[in-house]
Amino acid sequence: MLRISIRADNRAMRGLEREKGRIISKIADDTLVVARQKTPIDEGRARAGWRRENRGKDFSIANRVPYIDLLERGRSKQAPKGILGPTLREISRRRYK
Repeated sequence: MLRISIRADNRAMRGLEREKGRIISKIADDTLVVARQKTPIDEGRARAGWRRENRGKDFSIANRVPYIDLLERGRSKQAPKGILGPTLREISRRRYK
C-alpha cells in the first residue's frame, strides 16, 4: 500500500484563494466586455445596461433593460443568435492563468 498525504499551510491556502478570486474576477470582467460588444445597438440603452454585480465572493452579470429578453431571443438582425450564448462560447475558449 502506498499512501501520500499533502498538507497545505494557511499561507498556501490563502494564496490559492486569492488566485481563485483573481481568476473569477477576470472572467466576470471579460464576460461583461464581450456581452457589451455582442449587444446590438439602436439607441445604446441595452449595451449600456450591462452591469457587474458583486455578491460577496460571487459575481453576476446583469442587464435590467426591459427588452433585453427580446434581444436575447434573437429579435435583432444585428444579433440573430442572441447575446449570452455567443458570449459564453467566446469566454469558454479563453485560457485563464
